[in-house]
Amino acid sequence: MRKKKRTCITAACLLLSLASVHAHAEDQMVQDTEETGQASSSASDLQEVFSADGLFELIGETQSKQGQALEDVLPKPATAAVPAAPPSSSLTVQTLDPHPGPAEAYASNAEEYQEADYRFYSDTLFYTCTRHETEDGFYYLTHVVIKDPSQIRGEDSYGDFAGIRETPGDAASRTGAAVLVNGSYFDYGTGYATGGELLIRDQQVVHGPWSDGYEICLRKDGTLFSPGYNTIESVLAQDVVFSWGTCEDLLIRDGEKCVLTDYDWNGNLYPRTAIGMVRPLEYYLITAGGPDHANGITIYEEQEIFASLGCFYARGLDGGGSSALVLDGEYVNENGDRISEDLVLRRPTADFLLFTE
Repeated sequence: MRKKKRTCITAACLLLSLASVHAHAEDQMVQDTEETGQASSSASDLQEVFSADGLFELIGETQSKQGQALEDVLPKPATAAVPAAPPSSSLTVQTLDPHPGPAEAYASNAEEYQEADYRFYSDTLFYTCTRHETEDGFYYLTHVVIKDPSQIRGEDSYGDFAGIRETPGDAASRTGAAVLVNGSYFDYGTGYATGGELLIRDQQVVHGPWSDGYEICLRKDGTLFSPGYNTIESVLAQDVVFSWGTCEDLLIRDGEKCVLTDYDWNGNLYPRTAIGMVRPLEYYLITAGGPDHANGITIYEEQEIFASLGCFYARGLDGGGSSALVLDGEYVNENGDRISEDLVLRRPTADFLLFTE
């Protein structure tokens, strides 16, 4: 999936862009534009524009008819400027009591387990996976409980941060993952993971002068968090073992729903992958939509789902044709890049988030 530039654009520019989409979507796609450096608008101004004119409906209708990714239809806004202030050197991440483990999960979720489309239970791993229908799409909800924090980890494609992408199915087979989803956004040109500024593998920094807040970090104890604008030293001091880069708004932090500001992206129906943490060792995964950017869900819907499940933290990973869920070596969702009417190929990605037994 192409990297979505993280920024706001002026309400006037957005109105003109959407009017162009409405008039010309049947005949052409607007080509990607270079970064323009245009001024940003406040979130409240954009919210008023959308509320007044019902532009979410226009976006959804245009995309569903054309099967196009929204970022391929609208001109790209400018990349957000690096803050003038230096990054913070102080970072505090709340420590929660971990889940008791798979046996407790199995005992307390008997009905969920019996009704699940996919399910597994052992002394070290519990998971259920069920398909849910929405008014406009569908998603798979996977509930995972592990016994030890070492059972959740990140994995680079082919086990190496080298810019060579691997399909999720191949990665699951290679690693023996019980549950695996696609991870970071990535650059098509280089094949490297992208999204956040800071990328960490095995407690080592492989990219980035600081964290810009668009990272999903995994701590040694299984805690997931996003650091904000912070120094490398302050992030590493939290015992971060792996990080993924994202371009998605933070959904839930410290058990509270975050304000979603990227209205053009968040209100669009789209195939998505996201992770939520109730507490260390207990997680939920959302994998939504199918090929041709069809039948997905909005980020608002993702946020509501994770909040209803009691998640302390939640955020989206890469989506679109990259969105993939693999359970015990088999794909669950039917997503990827359509090559022909009858052929959809799985998209190779830069890295993965996985659970082992």
